[in-house]
Amino acid sequence: MISADGSTTRGDDTTTYEVAELLGELTVAVEAALPDEIWIRGQIRNLSKSRKGHVYFDLVTPAPAERSPEAVLPVVLFDWYRKIVNRILGPGAAGQMVDGVEVRVRGQVSIYKARGQLQLQMKAIDPAYTLSRLADERDRLLAELKAAGLLERNRALPLPTLPLRVGLVTSAGSAAEADFRHVLTASGIGWEILVVDTPVQGFGSEQRIAAALALAEQHGAEVIALVRGGGARTELAPFDSEAVAHAVTARSVPVLTGIGHEIDRSVADVVAHNACNTPTACAAALVERAGQFDRAALALWRGIEGAATARLAADRRLLDAAGRRTGAAVAASCRTARNDVRRLALAIDRAARHCSERARLRLDALEAQAHAYDPQRALERGWSITTDGEGHLLRSVAGIRPGATLRTRMSDGTVTSTADAVTPSETNRERP
Repeated sequence: MISADGSTTRGDDTTTYEVAELLGELTVAVEAALPDEIWIRGQIRNLSKSRKGHVYFDLVTPAPAERSPEAVLPVVLFDWYRKIVNRILGPGAAGQMVDGVEVRVRGQVSIYKARGQLQLQMKAIDPAYTLSRLADERDRLLAELKAAGLLERNRALPLPTLPLRVGLVTSAGSAAEADFRHVLTASGIGWEILVVDTPVQGFGSEQRIAAALALAEQHGAEVIALVRGGGARTELAPFDSEAVAHAVTARSVPVLTGIGHEIDRSVADVVAHNACNTPTACAAALVERAGQFDRAALALWRGIEGAATARLAADRRLLDAAGRRTGAAVAASCRTARNDVRRLALAIDRAARHCSERARLRLDALEAQAHAYDPQRALERGWSITTDGEGHLLRSVAGIRPGATLRTRMSDGTVTSTADAVTPSETNRERP
């Protein structure tokens, strides 16, 4: 019942609480049940920080990112205690608290009346627990990968001779990306950088990194660089995750890591093709690979040049020797031919002189014969040559008619006469 002054009264059958009253009784019950600070372990989710420096997060039963946790406890870390926790963690211990990391924290369980929820007011943390959990999970995963024969799978892939198309998996705009790009750009080589932007820390980042590795390969990367700047062990926890490890071993192209810590190697470093200490060193490894190709190509060209020079020198020597042999053979042939020509010339000269002598003798004989048969000599000896009026030689009186014109040639002139009579000789009369 509610009295006239607004207070709550309790009846016999039912009890009605005012909200603040109920929460007050719950607070008393909680403080009675858990009067002292307690240690509690779980996985950090939904971590945030207020402008006043207070930190809020949920401590949940560990579960994969794709599943909702079975139990959730809100935690508040007031600024004063946050400074104490940071000194406990420090750079030499587990480092910062981040989503997805399992922690063991100490605090006071209370009821937050403004929201009507149970919460833990955190006051301390056990960094050894976080480190131990990370180490145990790392060892378990490495043993599992070894048993499955996956530790060397990516390392067994051949690294391209000149991997110019590089898939860069990192947080876009980060110092890691800038350092990586600077080294490649300064090399003067025509790299093609495919940046796959993905968060590299925080809850669920391991699944996003795994998806980014697959996406880089799908877009034709010849080699994948997985890089991140330095950080605490808890910040680098995604690189010790099962999802990232299996994503690296599932790639059909080499994966190079530059995760930025030098003391311990992450599981991603172990299963990668090459593990470099920093993003800068990862980019330098690619530049060195390209330099090896350049030096190999230069050495090959120099070898070709040397072989060609040696071959040309050898061919020149062979050609010179062949030229000398040819010259000697030509000279010998010329001498032989010259001797043959001389012999032939002598033979021709002798034959020509012989032929000339024979021709001269023949001509002399013909000349003597011609001289002997020369009509002029016969005319000089008293003979004469008679022709008819047309100049035809007359060898017989046959065919000459009286009155025919006759021309008689003598040694000193020609006499033209007319035939008065034709008297055949006795010898011609007796012929049949």
